[in-house]
Amino acid sequence: MHMFDENTPMEETLRALDDLQAQGKILYPAVSNWSAWQIAKAVGISAREELARFELIQPMYNLVKRQAEVEILPLAASEQIGVISYSPLGAGILTGKYGTNKRPEQGRLVEEQRYTDRYADEMNFAVADRFTAHAAERGVKPSTLAVAWAMSNPMITAPIIGARNLAQLEDSLGAVDVEMTPEWRDEISRLSVTPAPATDRGETLLPNWA
Repeated sequence: MHMFDENTPMEETLRALDDLQAQGKILYPAVSNWSAWQIAKAVGISAREELARFELIQPMYNLVKRQAEVEILPLAASEQIGVISYSPLGAGILTGKYGTNKRPEQGRLVEEQRYTDRYADEMNFAVADRFTAHAAERGVKPSTLAVAWAMSNPMITAPIIGARNLAQLEDSLGAVDVEMTPEWRDEISRLSVTPAPATDRGETLLPNWA
């Protein structure tokens, strides 16, 4: 389920997914771009009605878009649901091509309005500057490090990667060779803003992986 359907009862959607699984047309139901409360409600309905439940969540997750850390990833941990995140490079903003005073002539952020709307905030470009500088200090390509950071979150089963050419693919695949320690992950995380906990209490301790 790619987007939440406000016009269809959730029970009807879940029953259809259960039928599809029973018919062998899908292996598992999965969900993307739903909020945590919507996913939790669906899991509860599936348990009550004995329907096939969501077994995978596909949220957006990267260094400049960390909202999934607040409720979606904790929900996945609690309910033992897999997480395959998308946009580990932030539509290219974490590749080293973008910065506060740096814009390429081509790329999703300059060619597609939806990505411009999603990422073209000056704070995000400032994070990109800090991240690119950090990657250079460590001798790692920004794209490689961005994917490595996303996949180092214990709740991420795997990040989804994409590429326009072989060089971009090789940079992303290089993430498997990065030895990301918890200390290094924390250092990178401090380059961006950690989202407030769901209770919005500043003194509330976040899990170690957040």
